[in-house]
Amino acid sequence: MKLNTLFTYGIAAGLGLAGFAGSALADIKKPGAYPKRPITIIVCYGKGGGSDQAVAAMQGPLSKIMGVKVNKINKPGGGGVNCLPDFQQAPADGYTILQHGDGMASKYVSGDMDLHPTKDLTPIAITNVAPTAMFVNPKDDRFVSGGMASWDKVVAYAKANPGKLNVSNINVAMELATMGKLEEYFGFTSKQVMFDKPAQRYGAVIGGKLDVLMEQPGDVIKHVQAGKLLPVIAIWPERFKVFADTKATGADYGMKWNPLLRIRSFWVKSDTPQEIKDYLDAVFAKAYQGDDHQAFLKRKALDIVNSYYGSKDMAKIFNEAVSTYAKVFKATGQRVRKDMK
Repeated sequence: MKLNTLFTYGIAAGLGLAGFAGSALADIKKPGAYPKRPITIIVCYGKGGGSDQAVAAMQGPLSKIMGVKVNKINKPGGGGVNCLPDFQQAPADGYTILQHGDGMASKYVSGDMDLHPTKDLTPIAITNVAPTAMFVNPKDDRFVSGGMASWDKVVAYAKANPGKLNVSNINVAMELATMGKLEEYFGFTSKQVMFDKPAQRYGAVIGGKLDVLMEQPGDVIKHVQAGKLLPVIAIWPERFKVFADTKATGADYGMKWNPLLRIRSFWVKSDTPQEIKDYLDAVFAKAYQGDDHQAFLKRKALDIVNSYYGSKDMAKIFNEAVSTYAKVFKATGQRVRKDMK
């Protein structure tokens, strides 16, 4: 059973961008006195990672539009669950915004959390949609020769040493499902070593403690540019322009699978006043389209696919996500929350 419907839904249908043509980009009228004090965005993953970078890139544009400071607080741990109590305890007044991702759907279905991503929360915007790649240490001569990393060598090593290829990863369904598809297609097994903190995840491979890193290109592009990591495979139908010499699962290996995508999104509590929700929907659209944020997307290779979806489209995507994860988890014998069995 395919676990790709949610990630290709908006992309294939061309959702999101059409919303920019209307009122979202015009002058945005504030709903009464809101906001009149700083806004806090709770980030559910560690400093320096993709989620943290996504919020940091939006802070300035959001602050400029709304006229108040936008603060960022990182609450990592529990695979993206430890952040939720602080968010749930905050008033539903639009001054506390949650930044999370596709894990909101998978963890709801598994029962790791009880917040439904569209019923208990109101989606505001998706601002990052990113494909995934694998990276190795440039000094690892098992996989690298002449400055080029070889996926064939990674696969050969994994086949010769079943279960001993150590993959630095995060305990989120998207990455784990992607790794499972790679193992299935290329015929090897590996050991997943999980880290919540990006610095630990990246450092494990940079420091030579683990063999391969699974990550989105934009999150680690600075380490690639600094010569600390080397891309070894693009998990995508075509080669990434940013890593044009790195082979792709589709174009170079014939893997016919629509890859899963990392989604980074923003929510408010469902009982937040509607006029504040509408205001934030428009503000996020305008902030995303700003020159500074567009430059960030290009710099971080986050323009491979459309990365913006407004409130309504985001709700459709996450409702589909919940349904799809439930079907896949049941089919593969994974834990499903009691009220979905």
